[in-house]
Amino acid sequence: MKTLLLAFACCVCLASPSWASGTSVYADSLLRRLAYSRPDTSRVNLLILLAWDRTDDNPVVAIQYGQRSRRLAHTLNFSRGECRSLLMLGWAFLRTGNYPTAVQSMQAARRLAERVNYQGGQIHADNGMGYAHLEQGSPRLALRYLFRAVRRAQAINDKVLLTPVPGNIGQAYLQLNRPDSALHYVKWGYQLDLEQHDWHSEIGDLAILGDVAAQQGQPAQARFYYQRCIRRAYGRPVAYALCQAWLGLARLARQQGQLGPALAYAQRALDASQVGGYAKGVLMASEVLADQYEVLGDTVRAFVHLRRASTTTGRLFSLNRQVQVQALDFSEQLRQQEQGDELQEQQQQRRQNLLVGSLLLLLAGAGVGYLLISRQHLRREVALVQERQQLERRYAGEILQVEEKERRRVGADLHDGVGQLLCAAHMNLAALQQHLTLHEPQQQSLLATAVATIDESVREIRSISHGLAPVALLEQGLEPAAQQLLSRLRYSAPELAARLHTVGLPVPGLPVAARALVYRILQEAVQNVLRHAQATELTVQLLGTATDLTLMVEDNGRGFGPEAAEGLGMHNIRLRARYLNARLQLDSRPGYGTTLTLLVPLEASLPPTAA
Repeated sequence: MKTLLLAFACCVCLASPSWASGTSVYADSLLRRLAYSRPDTSRVNLLILLAWDRTDDNPVVAIQYGQRSRRLAHTLNFSRGECRSLLMLGWAFLRTGNYPTAVQSMQAARRLAERVNYQGGQIHADNGMGYAHLEQGSPRLALRYLFRAVRRAQAINDKVLLTPVPGNIGQAYLQLNRPDSALHYVKWGYQLDLEQHDWHSEIGDLAILGDVAAQQGQPAQARFYYQRCIRRAYGRPVAYALCQAWLGLARLARQQGQLGPALAYAQRALDASQVGGYAKGVLMASEVLADQYEVLGDTVRAFVHLRRASTTTGRLFSLNRQVQVQALDFSEQLRQQEQGDELQEQQQQRRQNLLVGSLLLLLAGAGVGYLLISRQHLRREVALVQERQQLERRYAGEILQVEEKERRRVGADLHDGVGQLLCAAHMNLAALQQHLTLHEPQQQSLLATAVATIDESVREIRSISHGLAPVALLEQGLEPAAQQLLSRLRYSAPELAARLHTVGLPVPGLPVAARALVYRILQEAVQNVLRHAQATELTVQLLGTATDLTLMVEDNGRGFGPEAAEGLGMHNIRLRARYLNARLQLDSRPGYGTTLTLLVPLEASLPPTAA
């Protein structure tokens, strides 16, 4: 079936039922199988094969088989079989020259192929519609369909479906008097013919190549293609190609003034058309012979061929009348089927709408019931979540308050206890150093080292105690405490240039406990910079407004990735930020430094218990 479809895609010809030579052996075999077949998809395929087999010699019978296969396929809901039947009917109507009905059938096939996603059916339909418009003298419209067929065939990489299309494109460009473009596409199609061993398409493309060469003024090349077409068509049922090639040779001979060979070639075209039942070829060859005999002055033979042409025209008219009856019946059946399908789809759509509406009502009722039932549960869950969050904040606040008190206690003990003892020891050693006269240098050095060590211990104890319980924070506020923290960096990290920028401080609405937590976050961030950043610059900004306090700590260190932001220091910072109900943002990338931003809202920055 596919081979026949490719053959008809290359050229469409006419035939008269009175010239039919009877059914072929292949058709007899199909008829025997059809007699014992059941009304299923196998019978659909048998009817399609029978229709293709009879399309060449008796298109009226082919149309009858095609309509039977289409009706059965539609009854069985065999969409692909129905699509192939419509395609076959389209080519059969093309065979008879009934182009409007052919296009109608091809369009119906294409719509069905699109609905069931049948790529091969879409490509065949586009090729058929393109050829139908080509035969009606509309090459530009034909190219639109043919190029769409090419794109679809290339998209699914199917060279079998692609093979007959380029030749038809070349023929369209030949009608547009663009032989160069025609030659390009026909040669492409001819190469595909050889690759796919498609002799039907090959013979048709050889005939078109001859026409292209003749239009380009290359008679020798045209003669070569015509003769090769004739050799390849020998013994094959391709009367249309033989007629086209012989008539092409006749035109070339007449252009060169060789009337004898021109008559012989035209006669061969007539013989091939009569043997093959190609009525359109008989008509064209008879008209050419009559014209040439008239030029030679042989009016008797000219009259004979004119009479044959007239008789052929009458037979074609009779055939067309039969085809018109079939076409009207087919169009009416197709219209009724489309109306029935549309009505069925509307009824199915109404049923679906009713079902969907019922389901929606049921779901809406269930949803309302679920909302009514679960509303109380949701309220309880929200209350539980809020209560848990409050407990967590209160628990975290108590931990932080205990921690802060313990820091102050330890700092005070270090300052008032250990610090005072070390200061006393330092004073005693200094007094002893003044009163004793040590003659040995080693003893003097040991005593000086002891005094210096105690002095350094005193400073270290003082630094630790100030870190644990910063006096500036308690007595003066956040800004002096931050300034004092950064000032101490000049001794502990002289390579780090630290700067402090403040705006809007002190913030009146910030509780004492909140100031302490912000200071601890700043202290932890500075320690992280000292431990990990390897930075040379550190900038701290404290910005106060009527609604919030912003802390920004920025360094130019080596930065870090997301995996490095989960240490103990960052955990402490996040814990304090949550307790402050603050928004914390950490921006860092390896090699680009780190910026920590803390936004503390002034309203309800701490729970009531922390005030």
